[in-house]
Amino acid sequence: MIGRSSQARSVRAAAVRFVPLFAALLGAAALSAAAWSQAQPHTMPREVDAGWHALIGATLVPEPGSRVENATVVIRDGVIVSARADAAPPAGARVWDYTGLTLYAGFIEPHAPVDAPAIEADAPGAHWNALITPQRIAASGKGLDTATRKALRDMGFASAVIAPKEGILRGRAALVSLFDDAPDGQSLPRVIRDGVYMSAAFESAGRRAGSYPGSQMGAIALFRQTMLDAQWRADDLAAYERNPARRAAPAPASALDAINAFDGPIAFVVSDELEALRATRLASEFDVPAIVMGDGSEYRRLDAIAAQNTPFVVPLNFPATPRVSSLADAESVDLRTLMTWEQAPTNPRRLHDAGVSVSLTTDRLRRRADFHANLRKAIEHGLHEDHALAMLTTNPASMLGVQDRMGRIAPGMLANIVVSKGGVFEKDAEIRDVWVAGRRFEIKAPPSVEPEGEWEAAFPAPAPFGAAPDEGRISIKKGNRITLHMGDKKADARGVRVAENRVSFLIDADRFGATGVLAFQAVIDGDDMIGTLQDADDRISSWSATRVPPDVPPEADAPPEAPNAADEDKKNDAPAAPEVPETYGLPFGPYALDAIPEQRHLRFVNATLWTCGPEGIIENGELEIRDGRIVYAGAARRAGGASASGGGETIDLAGRHITPGIIDCHSHTGISGGVNEGTHAITAEVRIADVINPDAISWYRQLAGGVTLVNQLHGSANPIGGQNSVVKNRWGVAHPDDMLVEGAIGGIKFALGENVKQSNWGERFTTRYPQSRMGVETFMRDAFTVARDYREQHRRHSAMSAREREGVAPPRRDLQLDALVEILEGDRLVHCHSYRQDEILMLARLAQHFGFTIGTFQHILEGYKVAEAIKATAIGASAFSDWWAFKIEVIDAIPEAGAIMHEVGVNVSFNSDSDELARRMHAEAAKAVKYGSVDPHEALKFVTLNPAIQLGIQDRVGSLEPGKDADFVVWSGEPLSSMSRPLATYIDGREYFSVERDAAHREHIQRERMRIIGKIRAEGARAAPKREEPAEDATPQAEETDEEPTSAHEREHQRHVRLLMLDLLRSGQDPDAHRCGECGILDLTEHAHHH
Repeated sequence: MIGRSSQARSVRAAAVRFVPLFAALLGAAALSAAAWSQAQPHTMPREVDAGWHALIGATLVPEPGSRVENATVVIRDGVIVSARADAAPPAGARVWDYTGLTLYAGFIEPHAPVDAPAIEADAPGAHWNALITPQRIAASGKGLDTATRKALRDMGFASAVIAPKEGILRGRAALVSLFDDAPDGQSLPRVIRDGVYMSAAFESAGRRAGSYPGSQMGAIALFRQTMLDAQWRADDLAAYERNPARRAAPAPASALDAINAFDGPIAFVVSDELEALRATRLASEFDVPAIVMGDGSEYRRLDAIAAQNTPFVVPLNFPATPRVSSLADAESVDLRTLMTWEQAPTNPRRLHDAGVSVSLTTDRLRRRADFHANLRKAIEHGLHEDHALAMLTTNPASMLGVQDRMGRIAPGMLANIVVSKGGVFEKDAEIRDVWVAGRRFEIKAPPSVEPEGEWEAAFPAPAPFGAAPDEGRISIKKGNRITLHMGDKKADARGVRVAENRVSFLIDADRFGATGVLAFQAVIDGDDMIGTLQDADDRISSWSATRVPPDVPPEADAPPEAPNAADEDKKNDAPAAPEVPETYGLPFGPYALDAIPEQRHLRFVNATLWTCGPEGIIENGELEIRDGRIVYAGAARRAGGASASGGGETIDLAGRHITPGIIDCHSHTGISGGVNEGTHAITAEVRIADVINPDAISWYRQLAGGVTLVNQLHGSANPIGGQNSVVKNRWGVAHPDDMLVEGAIGGIKFALGENVKQSNWGERFTTRYPQSRMGVETFMRDAFTVARDYREQHRRHSAMSAREREGVAPPRRDLQLDALVEILEGDRLVHCHSYRQDEILMLARLAQHFGFTIGTFQHILEGYKVAEAIKATAIGASAFSDWWAFKIEVIDAIPEAGAIMHEVGVNVSFNSDSDELARRMHAEAAKAVKYGSVDPHEALKFVTLNPAIQLGIQDRVGSLEPGKDADFVVWSGEPLSSMSRPLATYIDGREYFSVERDAAHREHIQRERMRIIGKIRAEGARAAPKREEPAEDATPQAEETDEEPTSAHEREHQRHVRLLMLDLLRSGQDPDAHRCGECGILDLTEHAHHH
């Protein structure tokens, strides 16, 4: 009998003897939890299990791509002793007859999050931040509960990695076996290998007031600082050990010691493909091996992901089908969502084909039970079954460093085996048994009878089938699908029930010319079936059937009839290879580029050049570009525009205008996970460059407005904020870092005024220092004083001789102070959010006192009152063109401010501070002409050359001059006219935008939308769309408080913000976009007030 011991092959009678299962294999993998390492005293008769088994008669798949028929697998003491074809079982072994079944290596779950023992905040050596707990050990906790272990075994998993939940550095993960309590009298270790990886994630502390970090860039900065601290800790301990008599012993630091003691990979749990790239870059920064626990979206940036050469663990959490049944539903779904639904099932196949080592996980599925169905879907989308099997066995085994003990069925391997009826990836496959370390778990008991097959049936005469004959045929297929054939007619059964050796079903008699419903029931005895039949008139009669041997084909009763509705339904249910586009460009979604535009040798002739350089405006000008640089910009060189240098394609731009690319000196576009790290008063350690988002649609919209380069700034939530990022608007790059401007001088965001003293944040934000303007000055002065001392400390240590350093603790590297030292040394520019004249003067004097130059005063609405001080202490002023009266502290703002500062000699630029306004920066420059009568050519410099000077990159961009980057815009008319629009935008000599390209994009978007919508609607007849819900065990997010506003002031604030959001929606604006004057502060306050 399948799955039962064969008494004919007797079991050797032997006393129970305990051999530590994994000690011989993995070098005594001791339990971390005491409860797992002690056996309970016996209170019942002992279960006899010699631990010696022979699995015979099965088809063996020892590893992906290999197959052995009629195999015998011998197990002893939890280890596979042999696995070969046509071998007799050894005498004395318990024999399990698996004829007709298939054996696979037990699956490995590479990421099963669990609650690990918490670290008390006041524990010796605990990290100051509760999200840094690398000393946690998953194996010291309860691990997986019984229900989860059973659920995993039911899907074929024999082992799993339990990993600590929650935090940034979360602790050590362990590979464990998925058996339940050991048999009475045994104490088998659950832990196979501890420390297979250190779990990590970019988790923020959420929206609780003052909790650090509050952004993704803050989480990355905290990770970076912690890793640096661990390195310093190791150096400090080594210095102490060299000369312990010279100084006191270092204080306990168990968190940092845990990092230094761990030499395995760090596994980053990420929420999208951009986070995956950030994780691998961070691991590379510290030269540590990485694993990425992906989210299933890796296909969106496949080339960049594959280039990381990092193993990925991916879920099969395919998105729910978008609702497109009605016109309103279809119009509300964007193309990226539609493409995600279509492409997500291709992710495992694409990753494998790109050379990525992939393992599959049940984590992040809304229901674990959907795992096999989703895996079949991935196979339907091109994933080869051998590769799928590798992703469950050999790949995770190699990734976890246990490839010599797991992942295959071979001598010396742990006896982790899946027993399946049919191929394990088939729709009707049944997992019968799972062996875990030599212990058998019955998943689904074999039926007492196998009803599948063809049966010749005999019915009473006259049969209740109208004119039908008294003989017929019954076909029973996988899944208990029953069809009754009578002559040239047939009908599919419904209401089928099969229990043990009994079968019952219903047949619609009208298919055979009768009326009503016929109820069949029968008992199966071997190859015979005996039953009763009840017709619509309650007449009961007997019938019988005999199984037709498999090698005898059923008779062809008649030519096939036209298919009925049931036949059509089954045909529709049959999986077909989905038609999914193989390429989709970057960034994933609308307006994607199939490839980065090429750098061409071009000559633009007969255009008006606004050079923003010494040549001024040139009528009938000529611009030549080659290899991404400007070769010539000046008057036409000769009649007909023939190039002096020869070659190149000539483009006639008669009546058109060309300007340098627009530069936005204050932007919050394309920043993931929060614009502000607004928790601490100083967050100089955070870096915008860590969280660049090249997918933001605002990049494309700004390209359409001629923007070629932006200064991505941290928000204005704190006096000393985060480091900036200077990027070119290179739409469609493979990696976010490809947007960075090479060689651009670093910057940092400072802020003054109401934002940093939290004037309008609400009554729960009144404890962070400083809370006054004079406190802001004191705070900044203190920070620079500390930075100066910090610099001197490092200089003294560097000047020491080797002997002098003996036993001396090295100075700790502090990322906050590193940034401030860079300011003091002129290597980093301050870009300061500023409105009022008194505060502007304060920072100017502070800069003079500490000897550094300010890059820009940002917004600078009262700068016209103190223009001379700005000119003396800053490279320039980056202002709003005509913004005033939007808050109390800007009550003296005037639209002539930019022009006045320009007349005094200040380098003035206009900025957007807004995703929306950035699309029309040429019109902002025109306001200098309108309000201040600035010369139009000079006014254009406010958004081209002047911001380039402020960012220290004027030698590369900002004007049309030979040798500079070919960043320029072709306009339909005069560039300062509100009636003009960009016709083409070039960056590095590549045409990233043109009206022709845009028209082609829009046509493609419409075609793709309708194609995918049509595809969904066609599938809708078979499956109703389901609403996407969060995964049961997805990466935990920071808890959100449910507090309601407690004061009239906060309630009134919330009401006004809601009205603002509604007004923005009614006017067609995106409420989530960044707008002038906010600098991300609205996001912070709204998080606090639960908008």
